Amino acid sequence: MTVLFSTQPETYIDNWYDTYLSETKKTGYICTFQLLNQKQRFFGLNDLQALLKLQNSTDTYLSLNAFSYGTRESKSLKQIRNIGIDVDCYKKGLKPEEALSLLKQRIQNGTIPCPNLVLIGRGIQLIYGISGGASPQMAFLSQYITGQFVSKLLYLGADMTCTDVSRVLRFPGTKHSGTDKKIKFEIWRSLEYTLQELYEYVTPLEKRRKSIVSNSGKIEILPPKKGVKNLYSLNTKRKNDLEKLVAIRKGDIETRNVLTYIYAYTVALLVKNKEATIEISKQLNEKFNVPQKVQVVKRTAGNGYDDAMEFFTAFQENNFTQKGLPYIGIIKPMKSSTIIDKLSITQEEIKSMATIISSEIRKSRNTEQKRKERGSVTRKEYLEQQHLQTKQQLDKISALMLENPKIKRKELANQLGVSIERIKKLKQQLKK
Repeated sequence: MTVLFSTQPETYIDNWYDTYLSETKKTGYICTFQLLNQKQRFFGLNDLQALLKLQNSTDTYLSLNAFSYGTRESKSLKQIRNIGIDVDCYKKGLKPEEALSLLKQRIQNGTIPCPNLVLIGRGIQLIYGISGGASPQMAFLSQYITGQFVSKLLYLGADMTCTDVSRVLRFPGTKHSGTDKKIKFEIWRSLEYTLQELYEYVTPLEKRRKSIVSNSGKIEILPPKKGVKNLYSLNTKRKNDLEKLVAIRKGDIETRNVLTYIYAYTVALLVKNKEATIEISKQLNEKFNVPQKVQVVKRTAGNGYDDAMEFFTAFQENNFTQKGLPYIGIIKPMKSSTIIDKLSITQEEIKSMATIISSEIRKSRNTEQKRKERGSVTRKEYLEQQHLQTKQQLDKISALMLENPKIKRKELANQLGVSIERIKKLKQQLKK
């Protein structure tokens, strides 16, 4: 079972900026970040010429995706436009041209798809353009694909800590102050990808390992289990939170071994590969002020991987739900409260987290989100509006079912412009 994707028309790139801004990629704004003055600027499709003027700047970065104007936070994501892989090949003693030669071998043997755009500086960065852009709801999948690609390129120096949808990579053509040279760029493939095409290169969400499909076989596209989506969405955000904690503390971590285990367990559920999990954990270890010995990291990360895969197997056999799993014998993902306690995360640090948060912070954020959704109206007025909307939806469903008693949920969802899950809840109300 894999993921249900919408059909996208083929799109091509003629220039490097077509992967960032185009007629099919105009929802939201891409963001530039200048290292020297810590300045962010936002650009829409009509601002292309202003964007290109920044090619004469130094140490300028560009977001892979589009956001609401004025903010580059993950929660403000408006459109997924690219998947990017940051490869610090110099950390492996490789020159960019050597890394590119090895990359081409991986492309030729089908391990990884050919990138649309390659940026070349001290390291290399691979950009995969998403045809027509993708909905923010697919962020969990774009990050899952990113993590899987990184795990295939760790031997070249691919960086797992650069997988968040809000991250920025080097702006093509700008100067790198470290080398005093401009960031070169090459278009390797003009036809952009759909998420489905990229997904076919990775281990399916529901599997521990990538399944082998014969040349004549076709991958059947079915909706994912809700539990699978939630698992990867949560763990992707948790991975980012743990990396953020190390950054906030500037590498000063007292419980390094505990953090390494939690991080490895989390990463294992994303990459599903023991060697990759250990290598990625070693990357995090290098960010500690006092790194642990490599053998300690290998042992701890290996244990984290083994425990995570034991959980995933049970989770898979239990129809992708944690409800009903045994309390003894399986180490489940830790609760946020447990992580907060084990890592002594402060209330101030929690404010920067997405998922490792206290129940009080979660409640506060939910209240704030609901307040934003209802705008300037009072809570009473908002609830009255919601009640009226529900009543109208119930009336419409009743009419459609009266007209066609065999009408399917999918058709009802299309008619009302809501999700199938919403239709299920509305039909339950009709039965009362």
